[in-house]
Amino acid sequence: MEHGLTDTDAVFDLLANRRRRRTLTVLRSDDRQLTITDLTRELAVEEAGPLITDVPAETVREIFVSLRHVHVPKLADLELVEYDRNRGLVEPTDRLAGLEPYLSIVSESDPEPRSERDGS
Repeated sequence: MEHGLTDTDAVFDLLANRRRRRTLTVLRSDDRQLTITDLTRELAVEEAGPLITDVPAETVREIFVSLRHVHVPKLADLELVEYDRNRGLVEPTDRLAGLEPYLSIVSESDPEPRSERDGS
């Protein structure tokens, strides 16, 4: 697949990972530039919160490394985000809107993020 999401298998491969889905959802809802650190905090609270101070440092580090070295670069390769690796900045592109129908469907089947379940 070449810089696009016209192949259904490629879309499902992209959305198969919950952390990537949550990253896309956060970027879509914020619709602004975020740092990898901001994304890490948000996902850490969703995965293990309810507060960032409650999340073990090792969990935060693992999320950060996976975002920086796996998930965000994959999203950048597909031109869904702009990624400035040197500055650690991630920004959604207009292409992210093309994933909206798929992301909505899989997000509906995802369990609620922990912060929403706990009423935080």
